[in-house]
Amino acid sequence: MELQAAISKMSDVQLLEHLCSTDDNEHHYEHFVRRFLGGVQTHCDRVCAVRRLDSHIGRQIAHETFEKIRKHKSYTRDGSKIPDDRKAILGYLKQISTNLFNDYHNSEKKKDIVHKSYFDEILNTASETLDVNVLKNKKDIALAIFGKLNKKEQAVVLKDIEYKKHQKYLPDDVTSTLAEELKVQPGTIRKIRARAIEKIKNAINEVNKN
Repeated sequence: MELQAAISKMSDVQLLEHLCSTDDNEHHYEHFVRRFLGGVQTHCDRVCAVRRLDSHIGRQIAHETFEKIRKHKSYTRDGSKIPDDRKAILGYLKQISTNLFNDYHNSEKKKDIVHKSYFDEILNTASETLDVNVLKNKKDIALAIFGKLNKKEQAVVLKDIEYKKHQKYLPDDVTSTLAEELKVQPGTIRKIRARAIEKIKNAINEVNKN
């Protein structure tokens, strides 16, 4: 409770600068998302309307915008000429989301594109070798990492991988159906997905170190 109270007292700039300076930021990240998700989502909805994209794409890009910030940690207040702190940060977030929309548009122009799954970093050399032991080892590693996820995370990851082969974001109807099966809200599916991806990435990094 004391930590949450301290975080709530932080200014927008202080909160974002903290996210960009440390990896120990789970509570700070959640609080930052709550502060700015509405503004980013509104922007993404407008872009979807203009570009005639399904609304689920805008929702996914809105969340991916925050994931980008957390990953790349590149924000500096001095980089903006906008005097109002909140407007400056929101402008920064909108630019990231716009770039993500452009990336999505460019990827969709490639008709036969196949989106990579989270396990490709492990399995990307599987097709380059006929060594049975090597192939089995890679499969065992992937299964071991998958086993680190809880049941809900496993269900979301499996569904995500199923659709990721042909499109980057889960359609709304798939998300809704999955939410009903897991007895959670549709918005929770994205949180479960983000948590699962983080676990997988950390496990892959550990494998790659060895």
